[in-house]
Amino acid sequence: MMASTHIQSQTARRQEISDILVHARLTAGSLSEFPGSLPASLSEAYQVQHISRKVWPDPVIGWKVGGIPPIHREAMGKDFLCGPIFASRFVQAALGRVSEMPVFANGFAAIEAEFVLELGKTREQDRLYLGAEIASSPIVDINGVGPLAVVCDFGNNNGVLKGPELEGWQDGLPHPLYVATIIDDVCVGEREITDIVAHVARARNFLFDHANTEGFDLPPGTLISTGAITGVHPAKVGAHSLIRFGDMTTLEIALTPAAPHS
Repeated sequence: MMASTHIQSQTARRQEISDILVHARLTAGSLSEFPGSLPASLSEAYQVQHISRKVWPDPVIGWKVGGIPPIHREAMGKDFLCGPIFASRFVQAALGRVSEMPVFANGFAAIEAEFVLELGKTREQDRLYLGAEIASSPIVDINGVGPLAVVCDFGNNNGVLKGPELEGWQDGLPHPLYVATIIDDVCVGEREITDIVAHVARARNFLFDHANTEGFDLPPGTLISTGAITGVHPAKVGAHSLIRFGDMTTLEIALTPAAPHS
């Protein structure tokens, strides 16, 4: 009887966390702290995420994959985590135009240069794009709370920007690709990518293993944001960012306040 009561209590707790996080996102609200005690494990955190996905009024079109900070990896037992990309938070970049990306004005927000993978029917048919992830959450210090909070709140994702296609990527790059993230005229991160195939494969392989464990499909057309290239760069509403992928393209982003979900 006591074991049954404990299970019921844990189930109710996960539901309560989901209810608070979903409400905060739907209302474009803010949470000064995580709602109560954290789940005990990544598995429990993903259960919260699953509960939230089932009630979220928007289809999942892909997944963000992010690295778990090294300090947490031994305790978590994983190097990566993931969260859903929703259709209404997907933006196709247009050449010469600023892409407006909404964030939680009184929560957390960050800009991340990323490669965005689009799954094909086979791995040889996977396509890769230059892009960005907008990390944002109603939880003000979500990354400070840690990866369990990040997983609970849709992986701290609030948008993906897909830019030009990087053709021939599976053959590797002929020379290193210099990527720079600039926010309000300040270069906040830069990196040279020398092995793009390995960078993408790590995220893709993790997500396939995770999907198999959790029992969800990754059909052709699924998008995968494959992880921050230059780092996670906090920013505020009104920030203007340029993400430069060598001489291939420059993506221009403006952060706007998220509106309540209609």
